[in-house]
Amino acid sequence: MTDPFVKKTYYTMTLDPVHVGTGGYRLGRVDNTIIREPGTNLPKIPGSSISGATRAYTAMAIQNENFEIPKKTSEGWVVDYKKYKLWKYQLPDYAFLENGAKIKYLSEDKAIIKPNSDGPAIKKDKDGKDVYLSCAGKGADEGEGHCGEPDCGVCVPFGFSKKGNSFQGLAQFFDARILLFPVHSMIGPVWITSESILREHNISIKLTDWGKFKQLNASANHTKLNFGWLMLEEESNGSDSSELSKISTCLKGIPDNIMNRLFLVSDKVFSRIVNDNLEVRTSVAIDPATGAAEEGALFTYEAIPRSTIMWFDVVYNKPEYFRINGQELKKNNDSSADTEKDNGSSAGTDWIKSNVEKGLRYLESLGVGGMNTRGMGRLKVFMEGSDENS
Repeated sequence: MTDPFVKKTYYTMTLDPVHVGTGGYRLGRVDNTIIREPGTNLPKIPGSSISGATRAYTAMAIQNENFEIPKKTSEGWVVDYKKYKLWKYQLPDYAFLENGAKIKYLSEDKAIIKPNSDGPAIKKDKDGKDVYLSCAGKGADEGEGHCGEPDCGVCVPFGFSKKGNSFQGLAQFFDARILLFPVHSMIGPVWITSESILREHNISIKLTDWGKFKQLNASANHTKLNFGWLMLEEESNGSDSSELSKISTCLKGIPDNIMNRLFLVSDKVFSRIVNDNLEVRTSVAIDPATGAAEEGALFTYEAIPRSTIMWFDVVYNKPEYFRINGQELKKNNDSSADTEKDNGSSAGTDWIKSNVEKGLRYLESLGVGGMNTRGMGRLKVFMEGSDENS
């Protein structure tokens, strides 16, 4: 019997410094600190931050693929109803012209929106405000903004919460953790990793002396090397050639110029090197009345630096094991982009994964975390990743 889920590991590179704050201010080196692992004190990006941003970007991508402005005819405003259902980012709740109890279709795809003097009729709430639904975000009004449909490319992967009905979503995001960390040295930028991190990728390379390093690429030859302020000597006992060969095959998609400047340090010093080489910036709040710096508003904040390689897992639960309101969930992509029908095949998680990855691609342009208006947050996700039936 196959497992009811599939795990995929994604590798990502920070294109900008990334700041996911802990909230509030703290006494210490910086005012606004970033989230860290309690045991190792290593910075991370929480799975909730990745999931929340990806959900909004998936909804944006789906709407961008299917958006059409309603066309005015003598009968009213005509919309492609099947595409209209995919406007997941900001969906106007139109009042459709009814024929009995059903929407009046002009054809298989086209439906008429009930017209008014100002244009297409948008439904009003009890306060007389226009009603807009959105599958992105928390759904507003206790989740009533989510559509909650079993074929929704946002609600099915990411979940929804409506009155009397909720669904956790089939994509489970886990924290992004540091895999390769960039540090300046006498030979230029290098990337470091540690023994325990490589073990999590089934690569067993050990250091016998915590005060030394190993070079994980064949082209370099350095008996001493500094990692930031810390000078270490090379440990040359044992070649670990069989384990070294696993690195390039395991860590898919990572650029060669990074893989060729890779060094191993002990777990005892890895956290110290990382925390001593985070990016720290100083900013000041601007007084909107004067346009000048506001007095006493100087603050510092830290961020994971540019070109850090991280990894995170996403577990995709197979839709055939779940129901929404007793209805089967969509499983697969159809041959036509304009249709929403499921042909009943057991493609499993392919459709869920494809919708999640639409949002992950937007991280490269729109980013994650805070300080986005200060040039932070963009991530490039390598879609190759690695699938694992767990």
